[in-house]
This record gives sequence, structure tokens and C-alpha cells, in this order.
Amino acid sequence: MNGFPMAILLVMPVLLAASASALPDKVSTTAIPDLSGVRAVAISGDASSINITTRSDQPYGASLSGRRKGWFSSWYSSWYFADCRDNSNMRVDGTVLHIDIAASSWLDPSDCVIEVNANVPAGAALRIDQSAFTARLDGHFSDLAIAGKAADVTFDGHASGIDIRADAVRASLDFDRVEADERVSIRARALDAYLGFGDSVPIDYRVTAKASWVDARQPSVPGAMPRVEIDGDFVRVRIR
Repeated sequence: MNGFPMAILLVMPVLLAASASALPDKVSTTAIPDLSGVRAVAISGDASSINITTRSDQPYGASLSGRRKGWFSSWYSSWYFADCRDNSNMRVDGTVLHIDIAASSWLDPSDCVIEVNANVPAGAALRIDQSAFTARLDGHFSDLAIAGKAADVTFDGHASGIDIRADAVRASLDFDRVEADERVSIRARALDAYLGFGDSVPIDYRVTAKASWVDARQPSVPGAMPRVEIDGDFVRVRIR
């Protein structure tokens, strides 16, 4: 009799691990297969992880998915069937793709991360208005407008206008070409940024901050394009 409780204790961790591995950690919730007519993307709502491209060699489409993340997620999976569903929605209105992120109930401890993946036609405009997000943007856009409290943005490609407004920002903006019409405006309380335009490109840049560290290869050229304006409290920026 004394060995019976011990056997239960030895078997339980195995059962918990098996049930956790048997459940999927990622489930697609919404998908739109054709976005060939989309000219703008608007993302709003709760926090998410965003990946948007403008590749012409791949189908245009978008999907939303939920993924469990964190130490507690495996324990939650062991006791409940949680496929990380959320209340987000995605729709096309005319030429605009609207994505509204709504996380599951705060009572749900599954620690879900909502992922946005989209491939849209080149030249599309993009607006992100969320409290916190990470964004990977790879391609050619007309304009990027970003607002929130905390933003982590990685951009590779081209956009004529980039406007970022957030309390805390980490940004890597790497232009693959310069057409002398680029405007970059960033306002943040705390900013860590890299801006790359290429070698020997004249840039008109201005940095206003309470405390700043600016590393630029060449002096600002007033009246030149690209034009960069940065305002913040604590700023660290490299311009190349």
C-alpha cells in the first residue's frame, strides 16, 4: 500500500509530458487566400507578432494564428485542451485589409502569441496601431505609419514615408534603394535605432533629445533627401 502513492507520483509526470506533446502548439484561426487587389493594410488591437512581405513570386494572402509561449504553456496544455484560439478578425474592405487583434480572455493562462503573416502587392501602404508588437517588414511599401506604446520594428526594402510614434522603440530600417523622396520621422521616449541608406548617400537628419548618442558616417546635408527627423527623451541612433 505504501508503494501505491509513490507509483502515482512517478507516473503522473510522464502522463503530463505525453499529453503536452500530443497537443498542437499552433493553430491557424483565420486565412484570406487572395489579396491581389489590396493596396493598404491596417492592423489594430492587442499585441501581436507581425510578418509582412511584398513578394511577387509568392501568392498574395494573409493568415492569423495563435502560438503558446512561455514556461506555463506546457502545464496548461497538460490539463486543458487549449488550441490557442483568439477573438481576432480579418477582412477586406475594398482595397484595404483590416486586421483587428483581440487576445483570448485574461482568465486564459495559456500565454498565447497572435501571429500575423501576410504577403501583399508591392506599393501597399501599412498602418499598425497596437499597444505592443514586433514587426518584420520585408519589401516595397508606399508608406509605413506605426503607433503604440512598445514597438520592435525590422524593415528591409523601400518606403517613401516612415512615421513611428511610440513610448519605447527599437527599430532597424534598412533601405535597399534610395529614390531621393524618402522621409523618416520617429518620436519616442526611448529609442534604439539603425537607419541604413547605403554608401555616400547625402542625408538631411535632425535629432532632438534630452540625452542622445548619434553615430553617423557623414554630417547632415540640409535640404537633401532622404530626410530624417528624430525626437525623443533618450535616443541612440546609427545612420549609415
